Amino acid sequence: MRGRAGIYLFEILTLAVVLLLPAVVWGQSSAGDTPGIDSGGYNIHQTIDAGYRGSWVNGNKDTYDTFENLGSGLRLFDYSLQMRSLDHKGILFDSLTFSNFGYGGDPNDVTRLRIEKNKWYDFRLLFRRDKNFWDYNLLANPLNPASLNPPGSTTTGCYTTPVGTPPVVLPVVCSSPAVPINDSPHSMDLVRRMQDYDLTLMPQSKIQLRLGYSRNRNEGPGFFTTDGGTISDFNQNYSYTTNAYHAGVDVKVLPRTTISYDQFLTYFKQDNVVTDNPAVNPQNFGFVLANPTANGTPNGTPVDLGNIWSTQTPAEVLPCAAPIVTGTTNTANPTCNGFLSYSQVGRPRDFMPTERLRFQSNYFKNFEMSGSLGYSSSDNMIPDFLESVNDWTARTATRGSTTGGPASAKRVSVNANWSGVYTVTDKLSILDQFRYDNWRIPGMWALDETNVFGTGFAGLVGLQQSEAVFNAANCPVGSNAVTCPQHAASSAADVTTGLASTFLGQNLKSNTLELQYDFSKRVSAHIGYLYTNRTISQFSDTNDSGLVYFPGGAGGTAANDFLAARGSCAEVGGALPAGCTLNADGSVSFVAPAAAGPTRSLTTINENALLLGAVIRPVDALRITADLEFGYNDNSYTRIDPRQVQSYKIHASYKVKTWATLDGAVEIHENRDNVTDVDNLEHDRSFSFATILMPNQRLSVDFGYNYWSVYTQSLICFPYSTSVTNPAPPPATLPVSSFPIGVPMLPTGPACPIAAASSPLGALSTYSSNDHFVHAGLIWKPAKRVTTMFGYGGSFVRGNTIFLNPLTPSGTLDFNYQKPYVSVVIDLYRGFSYKMSWDYYGFNETGNTNPFGLAPIPLQDFNGSNATFSFRYSF
Repeated sequence: MRGRAGIYLFEILTLAVVLLLPAVVWGQSSAGDTPGIDSGGYNIHQTIDAGYRGSWVNGNKDTYDTFENLGSGLRLFDYSLQMRSLDHKGILFDSLTFSNFGYGGDPNDVTRLRIEKNKWYDFRLLFRRDKNFWDYNLLANPLNPASLNPPGSTTTGCYTTPVGTPPVVLPVVCSSPAVPINDSPHSMDLVRRMQDYDLTLMPQSKIQLRLGYSRNRNEGPGFFTTDGGTISDFNQNYSYTTNAYHAGVDVKVLPRTTISYDQFLTYFKQDNVVTDNPAVNPQNFGFVLANPTANGTPNGTPVDLGNIWSTQTPAEVLPCAAPIVTGTTNTANPTCNGFLSYSQVGRPRDFMPTERLRFQSNYFKNFEMSGSLGYSSSDNMIPDFLESVNDWTARTATRGSTTGGPASAKRVSVNANWSGVYTVTDKLSILDQFRYDNWRIPGMWALDETNVFGTGFAGLVGLQQSEAVFNAANCPVGSNAVTCPQHAASSAADVTTGLASTFLGQNLKSNTLELQYDFSKRVSAHIGYLYTNRTISQFSDTNDSGLVYFPGGAGGTAANDFLAARGSCAEVGGALPAGCTLNADGSVSFVAPAAAGPTRSLTTINENALLLGAVIRPVDALRITADLEFGYNDNSYTRIDPRQVQSYKIHASYKVKTWATLDGAVEIHENRDNVTDVDNLEHDRSFSFATILMPNQRLSVDFGYNYWSVYTQSLICFPYSTSVTNPAPPPATLPVSSFPIGVPMLPTGPACPIAAASSPLGALSTYSSNDHFVHAGLIWKPAKRVTTMFGYGGSFVRGNTIFLNPLTPSGTLDFNYQKPYVSVVIDLYRGFSYKMSWDYYGFNETGNTNPFGLAPIPLQDFNGSNATFSFRYSF
């Protein structure tokens, strides 16, 4: 009895140590180097791999961290613990497996725990932590501007090719000064922690119970951009949390049949906060406002002029033609677009219950079938969205704004599927699959907006004017005081309430019928037909239900109610139009007539496809499989949805010798919607081969090559504005050109060929990318206790696309990424080894990384080496 009690105590202590062991300890491995030890009725085996990694990086460290993010320091690379009962009589568990990898500073950490007790329970735990750093400068970067030609040049203005070098291309964006954007405006540094807990009770009985819980937490700093007359990089704190609960039961009452029911409850919340103010992100506020008076915005107030400057482009001047007051270095022009502060808050909440019934059975002779039926709903609520802007926007002459109001969206989904296989004879089988998917998403936003206008103090303009507050003290009835909001006749309403409603839904039914026949033991084939019918329904509608116009402005008189009678309430024949009311405080309210109900658009698509396939084995060592699909759709929902589909998949594996295998594959997908006003063509093609050679136990070699080609084209329409002459002297207003230089014109001319398009110009947009990937590896044991590994992986990408702006860097259209590696493992003693490894990462953009005239930005290239030294002990 004392011995059995000691065993129980050992089990309890071991389980407690494993569950309480800090997650920051060890990583994943497999047992097998040593037999372990027998103790307390268990065989116990552990493995630990610890050491040091040194990292040396040259070039762009941000790009390296975006792709790899492996740093220097002590590491616990690997830890595992396995306990197995010797007689399956453990009181708490019969087997325990605990494994980890990645802890100690690496960007990806994983912990797995599994505890089993025969016939009673199976518990599994999975923990993952991912560190996601992203700062690839060309992502979300709206292109750096061209800079003016330097003093002493033969011409003034902006060129993107040297003078006299044809063709001379004039840029879309030109600025003085030209401020480069050296980091991605949407860079982020997030940490995601994921936890999964699953428990199965009575796993071998006819009735099994399953319980589960998952948690996903993603948080960290990042950046956010919005257009307020200028574009700045606001701080954004990301915060996402998902909690999911799961309960299910499996019933095996009928022979060879399992019926399962599952219930899922998922809760999601988002608590992102966006801010821009001198206290939070002072790096944005490099300029100050000058105000010689005691009125309006205080003198010396920090100003954010944005980080995207285009001072000499007529299409959109950012932040203005002359951002800096002449004779100063950091005094902002008050008429420039700029921010004094910005904030955005909102708390989306979503509850998603889902239930699903599944079955799998081969109860009937020669017939197998499975299926499921599911229902889910989702209630997404944003109760308190609020965006507050303190800025000056020149195009609307507003001194700020707020946007808010609750929003909600609901998703209801019903889906089902069934599949069955009937074996008619030993050679002939009939397969059928049916899928049903019906979902709809209605949404609503009760919109509440305000436009804030500035005061009208003499001698002050733009940002110098403070935000006007409309009340009886600042703006008495029947007056046009300077403290009233200053409007023009074309100014928007001060307060807008409205309702935005949307709907999107789809009803899909699909069936696949196939016949499969085995002609012999070496040849089999199948033929099938796929039919899908789907109807997509949608509408989007926004109605302003109420407007309020405040009085105030230089053009205000009693005749126009001091400019309160404007917009929808501009007087007609000396009287306010229907729906407009003059209020006691001098403002005018407009109540819109009831809007007609929106009309849903319906798009029905019938998809038909012929399916063919075969498996051929000419000899025992060679196996060839092929699957073909030829489809036609009678309609398309978007401009890049295909009407014609072709797919070819061929794979061959040939075992030349017992120690040599050759493998090759071809996969081709062709899509097209080549109607006149779309002209969409797409292909995705890959060709690959791989070889594995193992002539003896001391040598293994593998190598291969993969070619991947992607192409797409479709007609597009766009606006365009650029310089066609050089300003003299700069800066000056640049005239507008008619078509971008270097872009192929359509045979029909520069006009957009798509009816009812909102943009005037048209072109054939193309994108192509060809990726050549090569890999090779060698494992060689020059001595009994020494194992060496050599390897190489390289991706060489070349591509092209339409460039509406000649300043566009080619970026990842053209690059080389090479990753060779070497490692040596020395077995010092049984279960004890020493490992040295070297990994190289070389990323090089080979295209036009800095077009002539572009404000220079850092290259994205990097090369880094990681050296690892570790000991591995198995006991």
